[in-house]
Amino acid sequence: MTVDVVVRRARPGDAPALVALRVELMRAMGEPDAEAPEWQERALVWFRAALSGEDAAAFVVDDDGEVVAGALVTLSRGAPSARNARGLTAHVTNVCTLPRARGRGLARTCVEAAVGWARAARADSVALHTTPEGERLYRSLGFTDTTYTELRLRW
Repeated sequence: MTVDVVVRRARPGDAPALVALRVELMRAMGEPDAEAPEWQERALVWFRAALSGEDAAAFVVDDDGEVVAGALVTLSRGAPSARNARGLTAHVTNVCTLPRARGRGLARTCVEAAVGWARAARADSVALHTTPEGERLYRSLGFTDTTYTELRLRW
């Protein structure tokens, strides 16, 4: 890969590569079902549809014709509030770099592009979840702790 990193907005045809990055991310996080084809098929359909719409964008870096890094940002519309005057928030997910391309700032470049897209879409804020390994990167980009505890109910 050259020294100059070129990030581009992903297209619906990049859906398989984004699913592959998601599998790599889930493996790294120790998800036991990372290899399960059922969720991967649903994710492929989702990525194709989402990247064709206006409420999601993914940003990727290619190396020799292969997507090696990426970040996804989605918009969520809700009721406006004091902290979210427009009721439009963004969430960054699926940040991953393939092992052979790590250590070059590719994830940072993709996240910066995702945050820039959310800002241009006039989102009030951008949130994300992080692993301990990613926390330093996100804090260096200005992400801070929130005042709210997130709780989740699964079934």
